[in-house]
Amino acid sequence: MKKPILVLTLLLSIGLLAVPIGISQVHAATQITLYAGEINSSQYGFGDSASSIATPGPTLTLTSGDTVTVTLHNAGTMSHNFAIVNAKSSTASVLWSAQVDSPSNGVPAGQSASVTFTVGSAGNYYYICQVDGHVALGMWGNVVVQSAVPEFPTALVFVFFAVAATALVAYISQTKMKNKITPF
Repeated sequence: MKKPILVLTLLLSIGLLAVPIGISQVHAATQITLYAGEINSSQYGFGDSASSIATPGPTLTLTSGDTVTVTLHNAGTMSHNFAIVNAKSSTASVLWSAQVDSPSNGVPAGQSASVTFTVGSAGNYYYICQVDGHVALGMWGNVVVQSAVPEFPTALVFVFFAVAATALVAYISQTKMKNKITPF
């Protein structure tokens, strides 16, 4: 009789751990720092530091549902901005309100600005400087948005318990029947 109680305790313990997973999913907060500037008179870009500005800029890998803060430091000599868009074009639509300043009023040289947003759907996107002509001069980078780890569906937890309870009842019934049947 001790074996069925041990099995039941184990199943309940696993179930109690699985329930919170099915009810909620925690999204991370991410901080990204980018530097914008001119590489030379015919190339502009983004980098992880003022000395690493390149075209294209570093790839940003994000997770759908996460809260992200992007801080843009302008290491260049003219105004620049930052926006996540659906196409590599200064006229593309800004996604998720992910925009630091505007194309006509960018971050001044030597200054910084930030934006906080929640990442949307998984897919491949771009970040750009929307100031006229800057995308053509190389001010862009790739944004890869991965799907969040799917939640363990709460309904599956209940199915698991139903199957486990049925199996346990069948096991106990079988054990009792074996104990009642005597060999000839």
